[in-house]
Amino acid sequence: MSVATWLGFSIGTDSSPELPNIFPLPIAKLAFIETDVINIFSKILTDVVERTAGLTKDQAPLLWDNCLKSESNDGLITMLAKAMSGKQDLFLVYDAALKVVRKATSQEQAQIRKDYETSAESSVGLFISFKNYYRTDMIKLYAALEYCTIGSLNKSMNLSNALQFKMDSLRATTALSDSAAVKAQALAIATALGLGKDVLLDGKDVIDTARPDLTTVKESIMFLDSKRAFYLGLPTAYINGEQTGGLGTSGENDTKAIERGLKNYYFAIIKPVVEALFGINLTYKTQDFRQIAQALEAVKTFDLVSENYITWENKKRIVEGLLDIDEDDNQIDEPIEDELDQSGATAGALPGNGSGNGSGESAGDLPG
Repeated sequence: MSVATWLGFSIGTDSSPELPNIFPLPIAKLAFIETDVINIFSKILTDVVERTAGLTKDQAPLLWDNCLKSESNDGLITMLAKAMSGKQDLFLVYDAALKVVRKATSQEQAQIRKDYETSAESSVGLFISFKNYYRTDMIKLYAALEYCTIGSLNKSMNLSNALQFKMDSLRATTALSDSAAVKAQALAIATALGLGKDVLLDGKDVIDTARPDLTTVKESIMFLDSKRAFYLGLPTAYINGEQTGGLGTSGENDTKAIERGLKNYYFAIIKPVVEALFGINLTYKTQDFRQIAQALEAVKTFDLVSENYITWENKKRIVEGLLDIDEDDNQIDEPIEDELDQSGATAGALPGNGSGNGSGESAGDLPG
């Protein structure tokens, strides 16, 4: 008779040394990995869309999910996240009349694929492919390791609820013929302890509970978060929501790193997909408010600095860099003084300033 059978475990046959899988996670491993990865990509794409300008009020709702059965449940972001997670091809059709974005039918897919093979575009819909998106493989690997870590924590937390009655020299002093009496005695002691009653024990017997090792779990989760952050191109603070520690840390470096990381997904996924789907032009708007404040301070300072030290073109280039404005946008105009100089009138020749009236007459030549 095996020890497992003697203790009352049901293992099928006496020749099997395996114990039952106690306290398994209530979610399957593959479902956990898929849900985790889809939510990671959905969060990233959602944050990118929040920094995107150019969508109309009719187009913006098509990016989000809808719980109504009469509507398409998955929005554009979820459809992209699922395709990224599964490394799949995605065929999308936008119906402007019905104001809906949906997956293409089999016939539409065939037509779209044929059009892309001949002209790299299609009037029917959009062809998006994530089959070579190898980043997903690494994110899934670390999601699987997180599943193991959480499974270990789940077992240890459940075991911490149980009392452990450790009888001194149990196997050495108990014969097989006496095992029934020993088990009955142990059950009576455990029942009494569960009710908070007094029990009689041997001096070397021990009553204990399991203590979950949270330190190891935290270190494991931190390691997995750092690896996922590396492959996603984002700081660890974005993954776990904890600001990077350190003396005098203000979180500014994390903010800048998040902006850099999200901009990669904007140019690689959101901008080309949305522009091709809706036929619009998008721009990226930063949420780095510290950078905006620095730009405004620079503008104030440049108003006080003579162009003998910094030319207007250099000032414009610096402000555009701080505000993340493309040079082709021409959103910063020339100063008024330059426009006056180009028209032939100088600031000193304006009426009423004591130096001239704009027509060549001096202040002393003005009518009485």
